[in-house]
Amino acid sequence: MAEWISCADFTRGVPEPTPPVLPRPSIADVLAAFRAAGCHGTNWFEVVGEPAGTRLPECPGTDICTSTGTLDLGEVSVHTVGRSSGIPAVGADALVETVAFRKPNPAAALRAACALAALAGPQLVFDESATAASAVWPGEETEELKDNWPW
Repeated sequence: MAEWISCADFTRGVPEPTPPVLPRPSIADVLAAFRAAGCHGTNWFEVVGEPAGTRLPECPGTDICTSTGTLDLGEVSVHTVGRSSGIPAVGADALVETVAFRKPNPAAALRAACALAALAGPQLVFDESATAASAVWPGEETEELKDNWPW
């Protein structure tokens, strides 16, 4: 990963050396953090025995979302430790290894990254083109990062 980051066209906040690994959050904790941050999206994963209200709220509709500036994460995939997919369903206590967004609102992705950093420590955020990487640290807020957010 370090070699790839060094080749990115844009990086922000990436430390040298890499910080220590912290305990991973559960799917339930990640979803709660996203909901608390005001984000919504399409859940592209399943959680066994999921209690009512624990999924991300679905987008109210593209027109409404765009006009009100709400925080749509797009299609959200959650990959747990030892698995590359959220299907078949996993338990709410499964530990999250990566989270991916497809077609997110950039402001929503930043808000979610800040929520994850507060929950689980520094987060490395990058796009599929591998041209930009940004580290988000615990305590950093969307307002202080938005001018340097590459997306």
